[in-house]
Amino acid sequence: MVFPRRLLSLAVLLSCSGRLVAEEPAPYELYVHAKQYEKKGDVVQAYIFYSEAAAADPTNKKYWRKMESLRTRAAMASKVMPSAVSGGSAPIAEDGDSEESPEDPAPSAKELLEARKPQPPFELNASSERKNLDLRGDSKSLYEQVAKAYGLDVVFDGEYQPRPVQRLKLDDADYRDALYSLMASTGSFLVPISGHVFMVVQDTLQKRASIENNVALELPIPEAVSLQEAQEMARTVQQVMELQRFYVNGANRTVYFRDRASKAYPAQQILKQLLHHRPQVDIEVEFLSVGKSSTLNYGLALPTQAQITSFGRFGAANAVNLTNLGQYWFFGGGQTILGIGVLSAQLLANVNNSESRSLLRAEVRSVDGQPANLHVGDKFPLQTQGFNFGAPKGTASGYAPSFTFEDLGLVLKVTPKVHGAEEVTLDVEAEFKVLGSGSVNGIPVISNRKFVTQVRLKFEEQAVITGLMNSSQAKTISGLAGLSAVPLVGPVFSNNSKEDSKTEILLLIKPHLMNLPPTEADAPPVFVGPDTRPRTPL
Repeated sequence: MVFPRRLLSLAVLLSCSGRLVAEEPAPYELYVHAKQYEKKGDVVQAYIFYSEAAAADPTNKKYWRKMESLRTRAAMASKVMPSAVSGGSAPIAEDGDSEESPEDPAPSAKELLEARKPQPPFELNASSERKNLDLRGDSKSLYEQVAKAYGLDVVFDGEYQPRPVQRLKLDDADYRDALYSLMASTGSFLVPISGHVFMVVQDTLQKRASIENNVALELPIPEAVSLQEAQEMARTVQQVMELQRFYVNGANRTVYFRDRASKAYPAQQILKQLLHHRPQVDIEVEFLSVGKSSTLNYGLALPTQAQITSFGRFGAANAVNLTNLGQYWFFGGGQTILGIGVLSAQLLANVNNSESRSLLRAEVRSVDGQPANLHVGDKFPLQTQGFNFGAPKGTASGYAPSFTFEDLGLVLKVTPKVHGAEEVTLDVEAEFKVLGSGSVNGIPVISNRKFVTQVRLKFEEQAVITGLMNSSQAKTISGLAGLSAVPLVGPVFSNNSKEDSKTEILLLIKPHLMNLPPTEADAPPVFVGPDTRPRTPL
């Protein structure tokens, strides 16, 4: 947005030279040309010719009044609004007739309001043809010849003093090359006041401050850049370009700065390069888990205890239960008959094998120096505070429970540091969290395995950054005491159980470079000009 610092005043246009004829026309001819342009609706050209007529014949009040009557409309048409618009009735010509006509109505309040709104600065819409120039004359004449060659009109500041006769020779030059060469050689700067008209001003600090357009620019901050980094970059650009004001809006993630157009536009380009030319790295993560388990049971399962039962004497009433006699061995006689339960045996042979494999693949993206986080798993609620039913009398009988959520599974944090276009260093922090088998005061125990390392890889190269292997074996022998320990025979007359389990976890990463770092990429040039004479955008 542009904030005009000075209106098209009378003094600015006293030395206008946007003439359409080769010879110096008479004041009345200029007045006729102005009337023609006014009827066509081109109030800017009409205002220029009226001002030239008034400058050529200062004693003619009609020229002055006509120029003043078009002043507001010309400013609105060129979007350079005066700071104040004089009110009152239309000016009266020398012959007593009102100078106001149906084709020249007074601006309405809405038009004045629209004209006062900040507008973007103009850019010259000149011919794109490249020309070979070989011109001679003073600085004012050179500007007029260059403007005519590229289809432009030029006006001069009232305090502009032409430089002595010079020569301008350029080959295959566009209008920007020609105008920038003139500005450098004549010590002046340009202010576009419309698409085809520009004003030439002597290049001094006072003129720069009062005439050059001030602009307020904004630049969004990419999501990959933190606010702290953006603020440091903006402050660096402010110090380099000596900007008046800048502000980083954290809520909208936007940088605002304001200064003269010759400083603000180059500052915007420099800051944009700093924000958007950080290398991005895409990290491919693979989490592989393999589990194997086997169980073997074999042998002869014998009971390790037997029941002795007294059956009394044969012939006694109810002494013997004939239905169960086959399950006992009998011995004894006389007054007592005893029975021992028959031992039963079971032959075992059982094998069980199982294998499980799980693969998780994910991609995370980050920029140089910024961490990328990856969580694979669940959030498990852990109660840290519960009801207290045993509170003393006179105190609260309980309080509301509170919970925290723990990340279970794989928690990965990777921070890349790019070294050119070939290699990258990755700072890796990996955690494996699972629920344990025990608990403390009713709160489950979290088993945590943490791995921290730093690895340097080539792009597109895969590496195993961490591995976890867990192996367990268990062997159980059960049988008759003494008999199970006898060599060769013992394993046959006992129950043998063997269990094997293995678990392997691998974490693999592969980095990919998404864009070249600043040391490898060609940054576009930013032309700023010398410190005392910054280059005005055209």
